[in-house]
Amino acid sequence: MMRKATSCIFYLVIFVGMLVLVLPTLGIGQSGWQSFQNHGLALSYPSEWKRMSPKSTDKIQGMLNQQLQGIGNTQVSVVGLDVLLNLPAFRVMIAKEQFKIVPTPEYLIQERAKFLTEAQMRGGVDSYGAMKPLTINGHSAIEFHDVDKGARGYSSSVRLLCGKDTWHITFTGSTKATYQQYRLQIERIMQSMSLVDHCDAGL
Repeated sequence: MMRKATSCIFYLVIFVGMLVLVLPTLGIGQSGWQSFQNHGLALSYPSEWKRMSPKSTDKIQGMLNQQLQGIGNTQVSVVGLDVLLNLPAFRVMIAKEQFKIVPTPEYLIQERAKFLTEAQMRGGVDSYGAMKPLTINGHSAIEFHDVDKGARGYSSSVRLLCGKDTWHITFTGSTKATYQQYRLQIERIMQSMSLVDHCDAGL
């Protein structure tokens, strides 16, 4: 059941990516960097980027959970969603997921590799890079490198872990070249990430 749960999240994220560019956003007019804090995660991002409106993200979150329920998946749910945009070329999706059973880093890496391989065989993914555990500001995390989805963009992601909760932050450029232009911003965002509350990994 855990494999089914994780694979559904992967394919639903691809679906959501197609919706991102057509939904309303909240404009930001200041220069520099600003703070983001929501659903237990804090980070910094460029102030000129736009943040998708709560009405839009709530709609996407509801659609994701409806699809999970529709296929009988009760092992994981999306309990929070935010999207940061620098239109038209780049987006950051922040999904807080809650599992019924605590997933280990090794499990999530193995399952992600299986699903990406399956997606590659079906033509949904052209190629993907390394996956490795790491620590971000004292928090256990996993980094997924260089997922090339062809016409659907080029991305990497990081997943912060805390017991049954994970925060999956996906950085997507419209093309590989566009993605590469945001490398410095991605690194700075990752360096700024922290969990707001104390993590009790046993829960």
